[in-house]
Amino acid sequence: MANKGLSYKLNIIFGLFFLVPVVGFLFFALRHDLLSDRAVPFYFIFLLVFYLLGVIILRSVFDRVTGISRGLTERISSLSLENPVDKSGDELKVITESFSAVEDRFSVVRSRLERKESDISILKELSDLCYVTLDPEEVLYITLERALKLADADIGSVMMIDPDDRSQFVVRASIGLGSVVSVGQRVDFSGSIAKYAVINKSPLVIENIETDSRFGRINRPQYGTKSFICLPIKTIRDIIGVITISRRVDDTPFSADILSVITPLVSNAAFTFENLRMMRERERDLRIFQVLERVTDALGSSLRGRELVQAILNEVRSETVFQRAVVFVRYETRPEELQLYDFYESKKSNLKQGMRYSAHSSFFERVFRQGDYLVINDASDLATSPEVDIFDDGAGSALVIPLKNDGTVIGVLLLGGLQVDRLASTRSLMEQVGSAISMAIVRDELSLAVSRRGSELATLRQIGGALASSTFDMNKVLSYTMDMIKSAINVEAGSLILVEGNELHFTVAFGMDIEELRKTPLAKGQGIAGYVTARGESLLVNDIMTSKFFHSEIDTKIPFITRSVLAVPLISQGRVIGVLKVLNKSTGDFNNDDMQLLQSIASSVSIALENARLYRETLLLAEHEREVRRIFQKFVPKEIVDKIIHGTETGMKVRDEFRTLTLLNLDIRGFSGLAKRIGPQKTVSFLNYFFSVMGEIVFKNDGIVDKYLGDGFLALFGAPMSSVSDADN
Repeated sequence: MANKGLSYKLNIIFGLFFLVPVVGFLFFALRHDLLSDRAVPFYFIFLLVFYLLGVIILRSVFDRVTGISRGLTERISSLSLENPVDKSGDELKVITESFSAVEDRFSVVRSRLERKESDISILKELSDLCYVTLDPEEVLYITLERALKLADADIGSVMMIDPDDRSQFVVRASIGLGSVVSVGQRVDFSGSIAKYAVINKSPLVIENIETDSRFGRINRPQYGTKSFICLPIKTIRDIIGVITISRRVDDTPFSADILSVITPLVSNAAFTFENLRMMRERERDLRIFQVLERVTDALGSSLRGRELVQAILNEVRSETVFQRAVVFVRYETRPEELQLYDFYESKKSNLKQGMRYSAHSSFFERVFRQGDYLVINDASDLATSPEVDIFDDGAGSALVIPLKNDGTVIGVLLLGGLQVDRLASTRSLMEQVGSAISMAIVRDELSLAVSRRGSELATLRQIGGALASSTFDMNKVLSYTMDMIKSAINVEAGSLILVEGNELHFTVAFGMDIEELRKTPLAKGQGIAGYVTARGESLLVNDIMTSKFFHSEIDTKIPFITRSVLAVPLISQGRVIGVLKVLNKSTGDFNNDDMQLLQSIASSVSIALENARLYRETLLLAEHEREVRRIFQKFVPKEIVDKIIHGTETGMKVRDEFRTLTLLNLDIRGFSGLAKRIGPQKTVSFLNYFFSVMGEIVFKNDGIVDKYLGDGFLALFGAPMSSVSDADN
């Protein structure tokens, strides 16, 4: 009966409690004649009725129990229990086993609910994290910590994609991996399994990396065990990293079910991380805007040159922490060299303003060639001269920003001692600051150029005035001019050399012994002055050792040490008449502005020398004309004197000719007796008056006085000028 149902057992009960007693009662009633008593049948009938009623009630109870058992069995069957209920027993047994199965199921569900409660608690704690901390790195670490707890794991890491170099991961959080994977370590994107989670944009569950055909055993040390999970960290815009989870001791494979718990955690962490990152970017952008605003104010202030650069660097340092800032400039005269324009440093070094370095084979050369910024992660490997001087402490990272003007790199800004993780954020600010420093340098150069141009114009006016007004003593004027050149160009020495035949002779000089120089004439083509004379071209040499035209003999005789030379030719009427040369600029190198200024002065000197020559020739001609007129006008008319002089000036000689001449011989009658009578003094006055009156009459009639004959003279008509009325005249 153990495996029989309640209906079967009810029939057995009916037989035991009804049929057997009834049959036994009838047997004894007939045997002992109990039916003769009229009350016994009625009692028997009532007994049967009550038996039947009890059976019916019991039957309804059993039917209800059977219905409950059947319904409970159907419901439990729909639950897909791990241990199905045995339906071979009676309904009460089925009900009992059903309740036991439900109890087991309830225990499992309760355990899962407790787990869910723990998960929800962790998620709630993480959701509250954005209100507790504002550090994105801390959010990542706590997310990893909670993910390991949810997955019942103890090894994991968070790797973020480098925004500046997407070919690399940067480890931002690590638990349980020790030195294998540490914070700040870079992992190659192409060689990492995590790249598949990024490429596919979905979680990657590895049950056994040693048997998984997609990967190799070489990646196992990075994750710690054979089985692990890689989940992409997604934001609205892109995937920014991955989180990896594994177990050190328990090699139980991870299942996909754990993703339903960890995915919301990672999503919430990504949302929080992105919000904090954007908030930090906004704050940083606001600070950068304020820094740039102050830099703009500094550009609009009265500060100039190095003071302005220092003000800009001080403003920038409030946002970007650096140990050293160095500004180098490159000038057109020496494009292969760098000059230290200005610098800022937190500790003492050997740097000095104006120091020069060769850019060859240094990182500066790369910046000049590429025109783009350069990141130096470790300065300990640098070996060239400027690099060693700048990074004399031997280590550190740096950012090198090109300084541009109209697309041309005019210098570099170097920031040393920066934090490596802040190089990317520093770059955007420093590019703007580099533009401001470039503007400050260019504006300073323009201001100096305008001031220098004004000074040069004033010098040119003074020199021009001196050269134009003084034509008598040129040596004094030229000496004054050389002194003005010394002040205008700021040089140590200079000289004016004039061409005399095939030689060059020193005329005036400053800073050198002119007497010794005059003893050493140069041949055309000899030395820099000879080259300029022969070619008629200016020559600028800032490093005299590189010039093949330099003639060192003069330096040894003076003595003098020549380091740089600027020489321009003196040209008059298309020919070189001399050379103007200056030596050793005190404030740097000679440039094109110096050459233009010296060429302008040389033009003025050339004009002055030519004017002086013409003036001397004019004086000689005027003196000659006066002498001719003084002599001839006593004897011939003015027209004849003019013809003789003008013919000489134009190169037309007076030719010998055959002429028909008319002669007039005048003599004073009775002159001897008159002279005795009036005396010698009155005689002289009388003769002067006579010759003056008579000579004027002859001149008016186109004649000339050929010779004076004591008390008379011989007049000539028809030469050198003739007419048809010579005899009448």
